Amino acid sequence: MSKKLIVAGGGIGGMAAALALHRAGLDVTVFERAPVFAEVGAGVSLWPNATRVLESLGVLEEILARGETVTQFNLHRSDGTRISAIPMAGYATPAVCVHRADLHRALYTPLPAASLEPGHIIESFQDEDGGVTARFAGGREVRADGLIGSDGINSVIRAQLHGAVPADYRGYRIWRGLAPDPGGLVRGHISETWGAGRRFGIMPIGQGRICWYATYNCPASQPDAMDGRQAEVRALFRGWHDPIPALIEATAPADILKTDARDRPPLRTWGRGGVTLLGDAAHPITPNVGQGACMAIEDAACLAKLLPGAMDVARAFRAYEQARGPRTAFIARQARRIGTIGQWENPWVVRGRNFVTRLVLARRPGVQLNAVYAYKV
Repeated sequence: MSKKLIVAGGGIGGMAAALALHRAGLDVTVFERAPVFAEVGAGVSLWPNATRVLESLGVLEEILARGETVTQFNLHRSDGTRISAIPMAGYATPAVCVHRADLHRALYTPLPAASLEPGHIIESFQDEDGGVTARFAGGREVRADGLIGSDGINSVIRAQLHGAVPADYRGYRIWRGLAPDPGGLVRGHISETWGAGRRFGIMPIGQGRICWYATYNCPASQPDAMDGRQAEVRALFRGWHDPIPALIEATAPADILKTDARDRPPLRTWGRGGVTLLGDAAHPITPNVGQGACMAIEDAACLAKLLPGAMDVARAFRAYEQARGPRTAFIARQARRIGTIGQWENPWVVRGRNFVTRLVLARRPGVQLNAVYAYKV
């Protein structure tokens, strides 16, 4: 008898899980609190460890057609001097940057319409022998063999399992924007520029669009400046190298998102019984290594390998958690460490950071990257 599974949350992680499980022959339904299935935000980077999975799901070709294949990552100082350049070659599948909405659409379009249920808010669940019952706002109840909480960093499913604890603020804000390509950028090159207590990243995402992001050290949950987010970013990065000022000016103020950099300590056990977690609900990661979506996609692939042949969903979920826990904790630590280093403020420390980074990346970039990108689920 086919296992019936519920995925709580229809973002990128939830849709990746649903598609992977559907391709594996399982009965899966995605419940999303929003009234429609849609992804907001700007761009997302997908590295070879994730594009390998997307290829196996049959959606990589579409994503490559919509996005921009990455051939090199460049690290700069604020005056434009290059600290290092890392080529992205030698992997079975390429890295790509794409708009989040294009990735999301590629994941949910192959799914049967009956497996997608928007406008449903899961408020709680009850795990009992032989299954799980999800309870929704309005009184609806749905029973299944397993429940996968993929409902983000403020997951309701996680809160019931582990308590409603706020995520940890890492000391800096993040702005994200979307601008038209100003011209002059090298196709396939993405970059990050490091200053003192602030950074600026540039990612072409295909179809003449550039996703940019900016960071700045400050207390949590700062309100917008009186003259708006665009003015905030403009002031923070005035005088930085081209095309940073032009990208900020070309971005519509309504297209600039602003969030805190937050993550959570690793969990010893993600779920219990017929309930588990996936993606940011299990292991939120600061966006310093571009692996947040990639880890959720890896999670999805792991579940799809373990569940079809399992006699017991709960046992398969525990095996999944044991397989994914060390990997996701390692990536989260790396992201947190790079974020801390990138946000250093002391000018002398910053000068030493840039010098050491150039030496380290020049000597052994492949060894460090392979630990992340060559991983196979």
